[in-house]
Amino acid sequence: MPKIQNFSENLEQSFNRLGNKIDEKMASPEVPGRSEREVVKESVRAIAESAPITSPPTPPAPPAAQDQSFLPAYLSSDAAPEEVKRAVEQLVAFTFKTDIETAVVAAKRYPPFVEDAFHDALVDKLMPELKKRGYLK
Repeated sequence: MPKIQNFSENLEQSFNRLGNKIDEKMASPEVPGRSEREVVKESVRAIAESAPITSPPTPPAPPAAQDQSFLPAYLSSDAAPEEVKRAVEQLVAFTFKTDIETAVVAAKRYPPFVEDAFHDALVDKLMPELKKRGYLK
């Protein structure tokens, strides 16, 4: 059985809320035909919308050497603006230092393209862990 990674208590609570939301959405009659990825992305947005409304925090700069393998394909090319890649990396790193809700709220400070790219990258980064935890097949 794959090893489940232990995260901070806040992130663990976010994983549990996200897992519950995924279970809820998977049980919904409109799910057939939608990919697990789409369900996870909708679930991330749903738990962020239910988070208390606060002023979005500004995430700290990410460490210098980042693993960019989780970036969406449309950001992986050399043509993608570096500032967009950095912002997405920064938001993903911020997620793992805080929690999913706080990072999704922080992403609202950015233009819609960055926010959507962050959601895509976050889903790609979270899916393996969600599978290990049994929320996805």
